[in-house]
Amino acid sequence: MIRIATDNDIDIICKLRILQQKEDWKEEHIDELSFYDMTKKFLENHLNKDLYIFLNIIDSKIAATCGIQIIEYLPQCNDNGRQGYICDVYTLDNYRRMGLQKDLLKTIIEFSRNKNLCELNLSSDNEIAINLYEKIGFEHDKLIMRLELSNN
Repeated sequence: MIRIATDNDIDIICKLRILQQKEDWKEEHIDELSFYDMTKKFLENHLNKDLYIFLNIIDSKIAATCGIQIIEYLPQCNDNGRQGYICDVYTLDNYRRMGLQKDLLKTIIEFSRNKNLCELNLSSDNEIAINLYEKIGFEHDKLIMRLELSNN
């Protein structure tokens, strides 16, 4: 069963994000309490306003998450400036390779069409995930440039 997360799901989403970050950033130390607090505050301010997290539920347990953050840019002549950024893509280890993310992404694509978004973006260096994204229709964009700003 797929549903949109509510305020009642914030605690478990924060805990799942800690697991996700530990997997993605193995070499980095994660201050779990601080990360939990930052994530909780962010979700309290954004969930179901400009951030929607879809949950794939199996046996009353969240098995996978996939979010979309809606971002509005200055419109261009060929689009309305409303874009979505796919985020918080995570599946618990024992539920992987069951098609849960594929189902979540299809749900998000339909949701995005209903929200009149003109484009979806995401970033990943995970080859398995990239393969899935490409099968769904995502393509690499050679136009994006990035500058990381340090907080120092």
